[in-house]
Amino acid sequence: MLVRMAGILCVAAAAAVEGQPPAPGDRSVLARQNPDVSAVLKIAAQAPPLPAPKKPVVRVRTADELYQAVTNAKPGTTVLLADGLYPLQRTPVIRADGVSLRGESGHRDRVILDRGGSRRQAACVMVSGADDVLIADLTCRNCQGHGVHVQPHIGAQRTRIYNVKFHNIWTRGVKGSHPKLGYEPVGSHRQEILRKRPTGGEIRYCLFVNDRPKANAGDGFGGDYVAGIDMMWLKDWVIADNVFIGIRGRNGGGRGAIFVWVHSEDVVAERNLIINCDRGICFGNPSGSRPHMTRGIARNNFIVGGAGKPIEMCRTLDTKVYHNTVVAASASYPYGVHFFQGSEGARFFNNIVHGRVDLEGGVVAANNIVGELTGWFVNPAIGDLHLTDRAGPGPEARRLLPEVTEDFDRQKRKRRPDVGADERMPPRPGD
Repeated sequence: MLVRMAGILCVAAAAAVEGQPPAPGDRSVLARQNPDVSAVLKIAAQAPPLPAPKKPVVRVRTADELYQAVTNAKPGTTVLLADGLYPLQRTPVIRADGVSLRGESGHRDRVILDRGGSRRQAACVMVSGADDVLIADLTCRNCQGHGVHVQPHIGAQRTRIYNVKFHNIWTRGVKGSHPKLGYEPVGSHRQEILRKRPTGGEIRYCLFVNDRPKANAGDGFGGDYVAGIDMMWLKDWVIADNVFIGIRGRNGGGRGAIFVWVHSEDVVAERNLIINCDRGICFGNPSGSRPHMTRGIARNNFIVGGAGKPIEMCRTLDTKVYHNTVVAASASYPYGVHFFQGSEGARFFNNIVHGRVDLEGGVVAANNIVGELTGWFVNPAIGDLHLTDRAGPGPEARRLLPEVTEDFDRQKRKRRPDVGADERMPPRPGD
């Protein structure tokens, strides 16, 4: 049965039950095994190699040499790490503008910054008071704190994180803290915060993978204080072509694979592949003053949900969710997409959702397919949400959106594009 309601084509019938986090004793979702990472990466975009580094170049082979090189780096220095294991006893802190920290071979799995699983809330790399920093072609591993911690309260503009693997990072893979101490702007400090906020950054072609749910319950949130990316006060950032696998809390309440909030603006999350994470893309959070996200765009993402919501939009303004393909844990539970606690100006267009959608009043929806869509996707277990011949018949979108001229694979879209992240048919002559 097909029913069209307010821009949503409902396919079959999904049970009308409220999606709630799993009960502590319910391990059906939490016990899921991660898919084979190598199979997932075959679907994801591959990182183009970076240009050769500009001089001056400092080459390092040991952790001690790494500390020394980063500490003494002059503006514009490239620190190249030879293949190998770098056991970290303290955090290398980048403080000079224009510093690049790169694996020399370009193979991220061959350069490993390892915190050894210490319970100290430390980071593998910190960016503090430095603009135009590049971190690329390496692995951050076995850290109870953050993989890369960007500290913008004393300046950190145009940070680039490229082709980095974050493996078993138990707080945040990438953390961007507030430009000032605390969470909210205070009186005359607001203009200073706006001036120092992290702008123009990128996180591209990275892999975030945790092998199991977080075990440590002593994080103040019962073991659920974990996320892939958690950043605040962003402006003009792009989070694209990344893979997130198994970012899960102890009880199924982990934060988003991509979690951006606290007065962020003009952030784009596109062509990301998210599998078996407690939450997927989260713009906003049900705490603090509004809005958490202004003019955010989530487009062309493949998301296979875990214990929670694949897409969560909370306290947003003028946010656009376009051409995503989402598979929730089941067609009826939990939510596939949820807009709540303020969605002024929100647009939900041209998405495919296996699961339930809850759009609060004020969200404009058009040309979405929602419901029981088993068999529509090539292989959801490994995140392959390209459409099969069994998919459809679904509506073509009425027109090509200027914000979405390509699909998940960067294939050009037709004038009347397919809905979802996958453009099934190539453009016709003249498109």
